[in-house]
Formats: sequence, C-alpha cells, structure tokens
Amino acid sequence: MTPRPEPGHAPSAAEVAHDFLSVLWGDEVPTIEALAQALDRLLARSHDVPMADCADEDHDPPPVDGAALYRDVAQRFPDLGLYRVTDPLASIDEALMMADAIDDLADITRDLREVVWHATNLGADDAAWSFRLLFPHWGRHARELALYLHARCWG
Repeated sequence: MTPRPEPGHAPSAAEVAHDFLSVLWGDEVPTIEALAQALDRLLARSHDVPMADCADEDHDPPPVDGAALYRDVAQRFPDLGLYRVTDPLASIDEALMMADAIDDLADITRDLREVVWHATNLGADDAAWSFRLLFPHWGRHARELALYLHARCWG
C-alpha cells in the first residue's frame, strides 16, 4: 500500500504516476480488486498534484507502439474486455456505448508513462503540467474503468 504523504506534502505527478504503474506492471499481476483500489488511489491523489508550468524546452517523448501496448495489456489481463458506458452529459435517449477495459489500461499507461518521461527528462514541473494536460484523457478512462471494476468486484 502506498504510504500517505505527510500533511503539507503534495505528491509529485511522477510519484502518483509511478505508484499506479508499479501496481499495474509490477512482478505480480494485480487482482481485479487490487486494480480497482489502485485506480481509486490514482484518481484521489490526482487532486493533490500541484499545478505547474511546462518547461521552456520542447522535447517529445519517444513514440509508443499502441498496438503492442494493447497486446501487452490484453495478455496481462485476459479476463477484462468490453463493457457498457454512457456519456452522463448525453441526452437520456442516446444509446449506450461500449468501452474496452484493455484500451482503457493501455491509454492510462501511455499517458502516465509520458508523465514519468517528462519528470525524468524535463523536470517535476513539466511532469505536473503533462499530468494535468493529459488528465481529461486518462482521467475519463480511469473513471469509467473504475466503475466497471467496481461492478466486477462488488456488483
């Protein structure tokens, strides 16, 4: 379990990203319950990451092979797959959509690895900026996936 920060200590974006990625990609494959808890911690701790500006340098992280990452997630979590979602801002008459838990985990992984890359190569402020910039993407995936995992664990 990740220790709680001391009062007044805001976790860095890289710490938050690393802690989640270490659960997801650690030596042991996490259970669905452990994965749900890690997502909950990621989302809760995301509110404590301070705002920051990007670095003056403009460097991009190395490209990611999305198909290979998707395969790696699918191999690690073969019991996960498609689930139903709806856009809470959509009309009540709109149809439900399908989401893919494998794709969710791949996208969250890609974005959080980018945050860690920014921390390593451009510094903590740039990592925090990247964390916030990418949050609308990975945060949506994390919230939808968390609800799906909650249903899988506890009905």
